[in-house]
Amino acid sequence: MRKRKSKETFAEALLTLARTEQADRITVKQIVEASGLSLQTFYNHFRDKEDLVLWIHRRGGERALARLEGKRCTFHDLTNESIRFFSQNANYLRVSMSGGMVNSYAEISAESAYDFLSAFICRRRQFTELPEELAFYLRMYVYSCLHIFADWSLKGWDLPEERLVNYLEQGMPEKLKPYLLE
Repeated sequence: MRKRKSKETFAEALLTLARTEQADRITVKQIVEASGLSLQTFYNHFRDKEDLVLWIHRRGGERALARLEGKRCTFHDLTNESIRFFSQNANYLRVSMSGGMVNSYAEISAESAYDFLSAFICRRRQFTELPEELAFYLRMYVYSCLHIFADWSLKGWDLPEERLVNYLEQGMPEKLKPYLLE
């Protein structure tokens, strides 16, 4: 439990700093100072700032999947929450997409989302693995959505969150809808 608390404290510090600081210039030292924890504690949990950024994303995905599986929310709700997160934390996203991080963040984020949703569909439908065609459509949709989220947030599209969610649902491949929009 203590490990989780320290990680969450660092995540909160980064998100707070990213609201006021130029995101690509936030350092591990600043994150540590804002957290009130030690540099050694940071490095006990994370390799670098980018590792923390990826952990924040994975943690959000794990929580979202648990809520979806527990039927405490719908896929629509999760999409809306993801967009709201990117909207409220655009500087955090800039940290994620800065420098050499852009490809690894995008790829790891998409793969994490794919893994979470694939596991969700398999458990719900009692598949041992996702059928090839369904796996293709899910991967295509997840990768597309991630890039749309980033573009919408970073470029400041003049499109309200709810309308974006609706467009993303309407653009979902028909063969995927019965598995995610029940």
